[in-house]
Amino acid sequence: MERLKLLTSFMIATLSLQMGGTKPFNPIIGETFQAKVGDIHMYLEQTSNHPPIFNYYIIGPLFTSYGYSEVEINSYTNSMIVDNKGKMYIEFKDGTLYKIKPPKMQMSGLMLGKRYMNFIENFAIEDLVKIN
Repeated sequence: MERLKLLTSFMIATLSLQMGGTKPFNPIIGETFQAKVGDIHMYLEQTSNHPPIFNYYIIGPLFTSYGYSEVEINSYTNSMIVDNKGKMYIEFKDGTLYKIKPPKMQMSGLMLGKRYMNFIENFAIEDLVKIN
């Protein structure tokens, strides 16, 4: 239960990072990004342009995270709704596996007015129990 609380706290703390995506600059199929932050290695690759999809693999000392992000965007007059249809997983060294569903995001003020970004749906973390 403590791990689930920490994972939920991490997801809430990193939601703001979704709002300022900086990589890839202009998604080209096959474009990759690798990074190392402390003991964590990250690998990303753009695998589709329409719809935009990137696959990722993150390796840490205590966990591995993998999956893909497939973004669906619905545009309106002065706003848009972004829905991540991808599959995201985090697996810990003891075999515990979680599936993560990020929330939908709404961006308004695209043409007129002040720009706002809001999450309009709850995110979900599902504990996938392995049955032997």
